[in-house]
Amino acid sequence: MRRTACTLAAIGAATGALVAADPALAGIDKVDGPIPVTARSQVYNTASVPGSVPAVDLAAQGYVEEEYFLHGTADAYRHDPSGALAVLAKDVPYGTRIVVRRPKDAAKFSGVVHFEPIHPSQGGTSHWVAMSGYMMAHGDIYVAAGLGDDAPSRAISAKGPVPTAQSQVLQWFDPQRYGAIQWPAEDGIRYQVMADIGMLLRSDTPQNPLHGLKVRRILVGGWSFTGSVQRTFINEGFHDRARLPGGKPVFDGYLIGISSRWNGGGYIPLNSEEAVTRNDDPRRTLKPIDVPVIEFMSEFEVGTGPGPQTPDSDAKVGAHRLYQLGAVVHSASMIDGNPPREKRPNFVQLAAKGYPVAGVKGEEALNVCPLPISDVPHGALARAAVENLRLWTDKGVAPPHAPPLAWDGDKIRRDAVGNPVGGLPVAEFKVPLASYGPYKGTDLPACTPAKGRPIFVRSDLGGAALKARYGSAEAFVRQYDAQVDGMVRQRWLLPEDAAVLKEKARRDARAQFAAGS
Repeated sequence: MRRTACTLAAIGAATGALVAADPALAGIDKVDGPIPVTARSQVYNTASVPGSVPAVDLAAQGYVEEEYFLHGTADAYRHDPSGALAVLAKDVPYGTRIVVRRPKDAAKFSGVVHFEPIHPSQGGTSHWVAMSGYMMAHGDIYVAAGLGDDAPSRAISAKGPVPTAQSQVLQWFDPQRYGAIQWPAEDGIRYQVMADIGMLLRSDTPQNPLHGLKVRRILVGGWSFTGSVQRTFINEGFHDRARLPGGKPVFDGYLIGISSRWNGGGYIPLNSEEAVTRNDDPRRTLKPIDVPVIEFMSEFEVGTGPGPQTPDSDAKVGAHRLYQLGAVVHSASMIDGNPPREKRPNFVQLAAKGYPVAGVKGEEALNVCPLPISDVPHGALARAAVENLRLWTDKGVAPPHAPPLAWDGDKIRRDAVGNPVGGLPVAEFKVPLASYGPYKGTDLPACTPAKGRPIFVRSDLGGAALKARYGSAEAFVRQYDAQVDGMVRQRWLLPEDAAVLKEKARRDARAQFAAGS
């Protein structure tokens, strides 16, 4: 079905969905969809791909998936000599897409929408793969939005043999379905497009894919690049400009995942001509805004960017939490069970069409190290952070505080077992069965890459050490359960994730104690 052409300016005139005379936030001209799905025309990075991990059966959860194509114009910006924003390129035409996953029964919609920018590298959506179960259990809606590419993905695409940039990957995957997706070379329009899509989702226009549904909150979530997009969106004033009738913000809260202002990629350039800002550039300092922001970092971001971070605050303007999780590296362990990256739905779809996933720079298989990779419950802790953000925005319930990871000189401090000190209060560190961190040996070079991100491994303590520490598997279980129960009470874990972690700990303990008997 093709929906009637519209602009957000027209929406504002007809429904009051756009305040003020700000033409820089009024550029969606046409919304097409839902785009039909057939045996020969599939949604790229759909929720359920046979053989992928995770493969989410939406129908079994009472959910549907819809894809819409959006067409319009947007401006890209630069800084003038005074540092103020000025238009670099005006009314740049674009075509992009959003993927909507929502309850089939509108009465089951919670009112909360999770908005995730699509990653420029092969179009990944880490927020969905980590949070899908949580979202559907709550009756939430998920929206993934294509917001362009970036310089590295464009450079890799130019070298071939296949494209990497997400808008180009769509054309490679299905040129007939995605021929209408035409994203320009100027990726700097992404910030206005993000604001415009958010406004569309909260408008009363029939062109809104969520028309007829009462949206109470939109929470933005993203990881790595898509976390950094949020920092630029906030700091360059786009959050402040994207307003609903009466002045309320379009977006109600942000979770900035695995991105630090002290990492080179922690701040996305304002436009395609701008160089990456220096890590100490004041523009990278998180700007206080009128909705809460949670920054969730892995040990990798902390260890490679040891500068001062934004302090926690409960203030109405500048509400902020900093969560740092030790013994995990970027997104390597976000998905429960640590499946290889090439098992994600979009990679399985690409591989089925002959895309050389393992051989494309930047997407090499991560399972080259034969040792067990760190299984610290990254995803479970991230889900609790999203729940805390939700409670903060919806009910004003402030999240718990966590100390930062501790330092010894220029390295993250580790305890006698070898686990990190400080950061989120992880039961696996407090009541350990294993040591988590970089491989310390020299005989497995695949586990100690000379360049790129390190690999954090799990080194079991072994039956003898565990007996000396706990006495028995039963004694370990009692201590572990008590620690996990405390994490639930303090809102570091959701009850459903706590139950899964307890069962896993029981299995691991039985195996280690038995091996040492």
